[in-house]
Amino acid sequence: MKAASQAQVRPEEGRMSERWRAGWVGLGVIASWALHAVGAESPLPPAEPRIIAPSLSWMSVLTSIVYGLLGLVLLLIGYYIYEIITPFSVKEELVSHRNVAVGIVAAAFILGMAIVIAAAII
Repeated sequence: MKAASQAQVRPEEGRMSERWRAGWVGLGVIASWALHAVGAESPLPPAEPRIIAPSLSWMSVLTSIVYGLLGLVLLLIGYYIYEIITPFSVKEELVSHRNVAVGIVAAAFILGMAIVIAAAII
């Protein structure tokens, strides 16, 4: 008799499985609506691009020159600060000893500084 009672499904478990089944059915309905909505969209006609004619003025040329010079000055200041904080002379290592590793590191530093300065100016 004890084995027969263990084989029976408790009423709570039956309700729980019905809730799970209802949840999965609901999720399937929502997913099918979403797929239908995405699949039933009609493609829009291609938009014609708007071409804005660039306006070149002396003021924009002057501004570009000023920002370019400002970037170069900031890059030189950054290089000299890098020269000061390194425990050796970068210039001496590059010129006298022809150290390729120092050249690569200095180039990477200058490139990084240039990217940061360009991002700050733009």
